[in-house]
Amino acid sequence: MATLSVPVTRNRLMTSAVALLVLQAVHGAIPANTKSEGYVGAVAGLFALAATIASIVGLRRGRTWARPLAGVTGASVAVGFVLYHVLPFHTPLTNPYIGLVGVGPWIPVVAVVLAGLACAYYALAAVDR
Repeated sequence: MATLSVPVTRNRLMTSAVALLVLQAVHGAIPANTKSEGYVGAVAGLFALAATIASIVGLRRGRTWARPLAGVTGASVAVGFVLYHVLPFHTPLTNPYIGLVGVGPWIPVVAVVLAGLACAYYALAAVDR
C-alpha cells in the first residue's frame, strides 16, 4: 500500500469530517419508527455533532488539537452507532434497528459508521512523519 503525503491525508480527513457531519444530520432527519427511541441518542448525537463541527473548524484553521479531535470523534461515532443501533436487544442505552426498520434508516447508519472510520483512519495517517 502506498503511503499518502501528509497534505493529501489532511485533505481527506477534512472531507471525511464534513461527510460525517452531513451524514449525522441526514440520520437525524430520517424517522426510523421504533418504539425504543429515548433521549440518549439525541443527547449523544448533539454532542457528536458539536465535536464534529469543532473538529472541522479546527482543521480549517490549522489547529493542532483538531486532528486528534476528528479522529476520536469519528471512532466514537462509528462505535457508538454500532452499539446503539446494531445490538439486537433493547436497553435504555440502545435503539436496535435489527428486524424493526426497513432499508431506509440503515443507509445513513452504515454511511455514518464508514465516515467515522474514515475520520479515525485519516487522523492517524495525517500524523507528521
